[in-house]
Amino acid sequence: MKTKVLIIILLTLFFITGCEDNISKTSKQSQPEWVGKILSQAINDNSLEGSWSYSSVVSYENADCIGEGETYDYSGIVTYGESDAVRTESFLLLFSDFQQKGYSEEKFHDMCIKKNGTINSNGNCEGTYDMPFEYYLTEDGYCETYIYAPDKSKTWCGTIELTENTATITYSYDSDYAGKSFCKIVEMAKQ
Repeated sequence: MKTKVLIIILLTLFFITGCEDNISKTSKQSQPEWVGKILSQAINDNSLEGSWSYSSVVSYENADCIGEGETYDYSGIVTYGESDAVRTESFLLLFSDFQQKGYSEEKFHDMCIKKNGTINSNGNCEGTYDMPFEYYLTEDGYCETYIYAPDKSKTWCGTIELTENTATITYSYDSDYAGKSFCKIVEMAKQ
């Protein structure tokens, strides 16, 4: 299970940082027209304000969210303000995984410190990190914007089903390139 958590965290980090170059580099000035349209319709109210914990994350290898999805054992909390939010996630990096890649114990410890982690009693690196972002709600839509630098940001949009104590966000990306389409359904519970 620890390996699954590690894989999910690493995939999230790679997806957010590594795929940015492949999908698009946008800035607030050069966002696609559809993003601007959604953001201009934002009706942020206080319906998401507060802390929400992840209850389920399921990914599909198609944009239609059909077939057998892969369920991730993912833990984290999102704290929403009026229009800003912070995702707090835990991570566990196994020394054995890095040892297979040629890391010495000292190199692994140095890497752990750089990630603001601590070495636990098993010799693995654990910690938490915060990912701030802006969010926007429309009538049934939801967008998250991550700002990487003054001139670089990435916006992800999807649909949202919101009740008093639960939120289901569906992100769908349909690509012309084989194997690049995906769907991710994130379910959260209000704390």
